[in-house]
Amino acid sequence: MDLSRRMMIASGLMAATMPCAATARADDGVPSADKELRVPVTGGDLYVRVNGNLESGRPPLIMVHGGPGGALWQLFPALPLSVDRAIILYDQLDSGRSDAPGDKANWTVDRYVSEIAAIRDALKLEAFHLYGHSWGGILANRYASRRPAGLKSLILQGTPLSAARLDASVRSLYGALPNGVAAVIERNERAGTFDDPAYGEAMTAFMRKHLNRTSTRAVAMPYMASLPADRGDALALAMTGGALAPFGGALKDFNDENLLGEIAVPTLLLCGEFDIMTPTATRAMLPLLKHGSFLEIIGAGHMAQFDQPEAWRTAISNFLTASKGRDGLKQ
Repeated sequence: MDLSRRMMIASGLMAATMPCAATARADDGVPSADKELRVPVTGGDLYVRVNGNLESGRPPLIMVHGGPGGALWQLFPALPLSVDRAIILYDQLDSGRSDAPGDKANWTVDRYVSEIAAIRDALKLEAFHLYGHSWGGILANRYASRRPAGLKSLILQGTPLSAARLDASVRSLYGALPNGVAAVIERNERAGTFDDPAYGEAMTAFMRKHLNRTSTRAVAMPYMASLPADRGDALALAMTGGALAPFGGALKDFNDENLLGEIAVPTLLLCGEFDIMTPTATRAMLPLLKHGSFLEIIGAGHMAQFDQPEAWRTAISNFLTASKGRDGLKQ
């Protein structure tokens, strides 16, 4: 959407598509990467970082950030999990520290899905787990639906797999807003007047409750500081049309929910209590999975990893180390 992402951070908010910068200051509390590399993909090179031991015997977790146009700093709260298994984070093309050619020919779901395979090949991973948040879950779901050998499990967090379901979910939350806030949002979105101050105030109130209920400035500001302020914005606009819901742009009428039935590995649908993909909307996809489970993180919004980091890490760790040999090891 057309709200300034840096203004969102300054007010203690962040958008799921907010960009990052090339380096983090030492005082942001983020551990240095154990391994960094550039991975060539169609359109340019990706920045990839690894924390933990890739030779530990436990398949690592590849994590796909939200957006479109977001960056890997959104998943820094996962790094403590690297004591048990390697955590692999990367910036998608035209995002974060990865190359940003700005070529619209690259802005397709399938090309972004192909980045997962490229990273796996570059790191020579025979087996791995996969996590996708929001837009990243769209990519992870499509990748997993192709049943790649070596994929052990899948986690989809706050993932809208259809434009219609996301729209219905967000509208249900608008309806619960006080004092005519919903009417302000809907009126401006119909008119496309995203620069209306009343719209900005209404969306700020909405996002404080449902997108990110916790300030992320300590991580976000230092990490994004050296990149252009508009990094990822053109990509986000082209893919989503600029508004939170419904999808416009390339994702208009998007629907990949049918692909859930093609996934052969255990899959966790994860969301926050106040998520823009509500627990009701998320749980509704559960019957489409052959080996699915659902978990709601209480007290969290769409960015549960910042709102309730300990509960979020516990949910991921418990799922990955569950019985039935997900790692191919005795746990």
